[in-house]
Amino acid sequence: MKIVIKVGTQAILAGDGMALESIMILLVEQIAKLQKQGHHVVLVSSGAVASGRRAARALFNREYGTSIGEKQVLASLGQHELMHRYAEMFKPHGILASQLLLTKQDFHTRQHYLNIARLLREILEHKNIVPIVNENDSVAIEELMFTDNDELAGLIAAQMNADKLIILTTVEGVYDMHPDDPNAKCIPLLDPANQRLPEVSAIKSTHGRGGMVSKLSTAHKMSDLGVTTHIASINQANAIIRLVEGESLGTTILPKKKKSNIKRWMAFSEGQKSGTITINLRLYDILKENKKILSILPVGIEKCTGNFKKGDLVEILAPNGKKIGVGIARYDSEQLSVFLGVKDKPEFIHYDHLHIKIES
Repeated sequence: MKIVIKVGTQAILAGDGMALESIMILLVEQIAKLQKQGHHVVLVSSGAVASGRRAARALFNREYGTSIGEKQVLASLGQHELMHRYAEMFKPHGILASQLLLTKQDFHTRQHYLNIARLLREILEHKNIVPIVNENDSVAIEELMFTDNDELAGLIAAQMNADKLIILTTVEGVYDMHPDDPNAKCIPLLDPANQRLPEVSAIKSTHGRGGMVSKLSTAHKMSDLGVTTHIASINQANAIIRLVEGESLGTTILPKKKKSNIKRWMAFSEGQKSGTITINLRLYDILKENKKILSILPVGIEKCTGNFKKGDLVEILAPNGKKIGVGIARYDSEQLSVFLGVKDKPEFIHYDHLHIKIES
């Protein structure tokens, strides 16, 4: 089984940035056990900035602020501290920790995406190596930063065609109302194919960027791609092992049908388009019905914007301007401009390279 495990800053570090060693040791023990059982595990771990903040406070007696520049400094100080701790904890199990620091730009092109996927495949061939992934906060550009490591974990799970994405947090799972409400109950199962995902609090943890909104958003994308997501508490005894063994714990978000590798890339590359096309109402209604497999032809396109080339990712807009999907262009914007609205012209986006998501 291919498993991606994501842990947030507050799950493994105290408020002052000190490592919660007992929790981290148990996390590492469970991952080592899964590796020895033949599973392929990737760990996505936050914590570099908070770890760096603690180091700076202890050595410089200085409290860094929260600007992008200062967070970059803290990430550069804290990432190796975090990795050193993981490396030391994996050593007694005969496992080496490998580090992958990624930014959103690393996923901008299909080639870069495939390069990362190839590296992960190579690493996972070795049962005595665990890849630990984090956003490269020290060099990430603000407008291209991941919403949270939940989003990064989702990208990795999509690349691997993972069987499970396990998001470990400090709450039991997804609640039907704010967790602080005494009447709140944890929702054990969510099926996006047959129900709307619940509205959740937008409150974020002290050190996190995403909160439960980010986790559910990632889980929803994972469901569309055919990957099961679990959101559970890291404080539950042997949470990872129990989830892998099929026990109901926290909240499970069920998957839909598996998508192809290229459609998984498109689903997680929404902000990386080179241009847009706006389809007409007739084509929109057909896509909304979702009753037939079809490609997008120029006759169904009203206008296009941007300067895109063959092979670029293009955003697809409904007649009202709302984004409904992405696709890979089969020819450039100049050629499409000539074909707009005309019958019997070559398809612009083939079905195999089309990802449509229209909310009902």
